[in-house]
Amino acid sequence: MSSSDWKAAIAEHKVDPKVKAEARKKFHFRPSEDAPTSKIAPENTVQLEAIDLSKYKEGEEGLPARKELADQLEGAVTKYGFFKVTNFAPKELLEQLFSLSQSTFEEPDEVKKQFFAGEHNLPHEKNRPLGVVRGSGYKPAGFWKYTENKTPDNVEFFNIRNFTQFDTFFNKTEYPEFIKANLDDIAYYFNYVHHEVLRKVLNLIDLILELPEGFLYENYFSVVQGDLANSPDGSARFLLYRKVTDEYNEKTGNIWMRGHADQDALTFLLSQPILSLQIRDHDTNQWKYVTHTPGALIVNIGDMFSQISGGYFKSSIHRVVTAPEDQRQYDRNTALYFCNPVPTTYLDPDAVHSPKLDRLGYKRDAKLERITAAQWDDKKGEFFNRVSENRTKDFTLFGRPTVGSLVV
Repeated sequence: MSSSDWKAAIAEHKVDPKVKAEARKKFHFRPSEDAPTSKIAPENTVQLEAIDLSKYKEGEEGLPARKELADQLEGAVTKYGFFKVTNFAPKELLEQLFSLSQSTFEEPDEVKKQFFAGEHNLPHEKNRPLGVVRGSGYKPAGFWKYTENKTPDNVEFFNIRNFTQFDTFFNKTEYPEFIKANLDDIAYYFNYVHHEVLRKVLNLIDLILELPEGFLYENYFSVVQGDLANSPDGSARFLLYRKVTDEYNEKTGNIWMRGHADQDALTFLLSQPILSLQIRDHDTNQWKYVTHTPGALIVNIGDMFSQISGGYFKSSIHRVVTAPEDQRQYDRNTALYFCNPVPTTYLDPDAVHSPKLDRLGYKRDAKLERITAAQWDDKKGEFFNRVSENRTKDFTLFGRPTVGSLVV
């Protein structure tokens, strides 16, 4: 779907400006307040590669610039499994999204209970164990219990599914009032990330893997309207980490979200000022803070892409610690896109036939059964949906090691 096509399709579902204005007034739509820059010591941070999409040029004349970006990206995805994307969208679009995320959590508790995540699955999702982690709707704070003392978590989120499938998204899904009144703007941002940013990143990965540009996007991430079974199956999320008390920090070891590896292919997170996201070095196991870059996306490789690459790309282990002392009085508000390929995609190098992977010796383990993206997504999703019995260092699914929810 071209840029003009998806934009035109969303424009057909434009929300009545009066309805939108009334909802924004009711739910205190406002600019998101940025925390001041933290004074955490630089040696405790990691400087991720920044893929500047203003340098990405289409066409044959832009190939040298794309190859330079691909070389830069290869170092990032094979070392940390993390990188940043800069200059990818207008400032106004990102500011609006932070405000949309913020006001989503202004709905009263009784409404949040009515839209509890995983309880309003659509017919095509009925037999899938989406649960609170992947199902549409709200996950309340306190759903997970941290550490042996059963301390409830302090994180809320709202999951958004099927945003690339316009009939399903706009006409067949129920939403709370604020979300419904802003569906067009929500759809625009996440489709922008999928159709514009993801496509460019995948083209760079094609170059890394010595595949024809467009191969990954067209074969595994291209949307077919009305055909959900043969379209990429990811989800979006508005995410709110509420400020915590000293007692919470003492009981949890200053943890907002325990260490884990994402089950998807790629995760796109809007960078925000609170210094809380940490990644674990694959060689030293040392945790390092990811610094904030205004207007950037923080992107990480998930389990699916790591398996497709035979382990050449690293599925990044990361966690979220509570805000440092000089940012303690602020909530952490952001938005994510968990990007999955088409559900029938096989998660091994045989799926892509990459000359680069073949040459380097990254091949499918013939001793393991072949599994699809849908199988992995559902099985690991079941693990994350457990309320408190998912504290573990590592475990295996389908004979493959992965990281679920680290205690330390």
